Amino acid sequence: MAVIFKIAFRNIKAHRSKSLIIGILLAMGAMVLVFGTAFINATEEGVRSTFSDVYTGDIFISGISSDGPVSLFGVTSTSGMAETPIIPEYDKVLSIVKSTPHLKKTSSLATGFSQVIRENGDQMTKEDSQNKIKPQDRFLFLFGIDAATYWDLFETVEIVAGEKLKPGQSGIMINESQFYKFSDWFEKPLSIGDPLLVQGFSTIGFRLRELPIVGIFRLKEQGTAPEQLAYIDIESLRVMSGMTVGANEPIHLKPEETSMLSIEDPDELFSDDIIVTSETSEHFDVSSISRELSKPSQIDPLKPDEGAWQFIVGKADSPQNINRIISSLNKAFEKEGIQAVAGSWQAAAGPYGQSVDVVRLIFAVAIIILSIVAIIIIMNTFVISVIERTSEIGTMRAIGAGKGFVRTMFAAEAMALALVSASIGAGLGLLIIEILKSLRIEATNPFFLVLFGGQYLNPIATAGNVFFAIVLMIAVGFIAHLYPVSLALKIQPVRAMQEE
Repeated sequence: MAVIFKIAFRNIKAHRSKSLIIGILLAMGAMVLVFGTAFINATEEGVRSTFSDVYTGDIFISGISSDGPVSLFGVTSTSGMAETPIIPEYDKVLSIVKSTPHLKKTSSLATGFSQVIRENGDQMTKEDSQNKIKPQDRFLFLFGIDAATYWDLFETVEIVAGEKLKPGQSGIMINESQFYKFSDWFEKPLSIGDPLLVQGFSTIGFRLRELPIVGIFRLKEQGTAPEQLAYIDIESLRVMSGMTVGANEPIHLKPEETSMLSIEDPDELFSDDIIVTSETSEHFDVSSISRELSKPSQIDPLKPDEGAWQFIVGKADSPQNINRIISSLNKAFEKEGIQAVAGSWQAAAGPYGQSVDVVRLIFAVAIIILSIVAIIIIMNTFVISVIERTSEIGTMRAIGAGKGFVRTMFAAEAMALALVSASIGAGLGLLIIEILKSLRIEATNPFFLVLFGGQYLNPIATAGNVFFAIVLMIAVGFIAHLYPVSLALKIQPVRAMQEE
């Protein structure tokens, strides 16, 4: 075997022009693979750490919806109107969760969507446009939290003004950037304690709630976190999301309001006598109506379901135990017949977590295309090289070298060239990664925040990535040499010796 590789390196040196072309292609392939996989690693790790540290934890537990997968952002369904299920038999589920080994911390929450409205009307004005206030800037993604456990689980929130929500406290915490946009939109500076009129969306309609601002926050690592994220007390979210169970106050009707129920002749319904008129000097405008609707007693005659939680999130004591915990929880839920499911941070992140899979898929397709193109180009170069060496091959076979020896010699030559070239290419890839890290290229929009997996491009190269790139390029070189050699071996030795 040593003789084979000695001959292979001699042939590479003797045909250096063809070897250089093939080597450059293999080196470029290895360089792209090392950088590309490092880029994917950065995206995956950045998105994972952002969601795990800010939203989802390592473990995500939810109810099961027949309309599609459940995430913190709701149910992914074709209609887009599916209701997010609450966790059934919550107390039993929580007991199972707390008794599961390797699960370090847990907290419960529910989520919803809402918009902030102004008391003097909700229409966008020309001044709003001039102030660069967009309609989407008024929307909030609400996290109704268990304040007793949530802040211990997620420690990335940094308070700019005010304080964090406390257990039993009613109010809202909003992002610092959103806070300034609201101040511009309200045309007055907001401060801690000021009320926000929040309109919640649910499958059963809209509900208003007036919530005081208790805190302004920023995230220590913004990453992929939307600035629309806001934290509110769970009771307010339950009301706005329709998670209610019973009447909060009786409804009393006056005699004149029930008089129509006793009318037997339908024509009497349209008589002048049935119409009750009254005069009032009070003038109602949009502002007064909004204030009335925002009062808890007027928002909803139903009281919140105190046991309603949509999600339980938790963190494992070690990343190696995450899959084990998820499997253990799902087996326990199935055994107890509970319609709940445990998943990873990607399940909790929903469409946002799937961005990692999309990037990986795109890169996998790019690798396949790159490999096919490289094989074709290298194969053509090998064909030219082998044709030039037809006489050499014929002479070797005429003096007793078998087809197997010739194949082994060319295989060793292709693999040796691929090994050296791919190693050089992998080294160049690592050098490019270090240069890009030192440049600290910043993400300028939400798309690049997801793509970079954080605020800055920080490719993560591993030994596994380098090994994979080198092995793949060796495989490409080996596959590319098979066809040219098979052509050369079909020529008879005597004829091959006669070729120039």
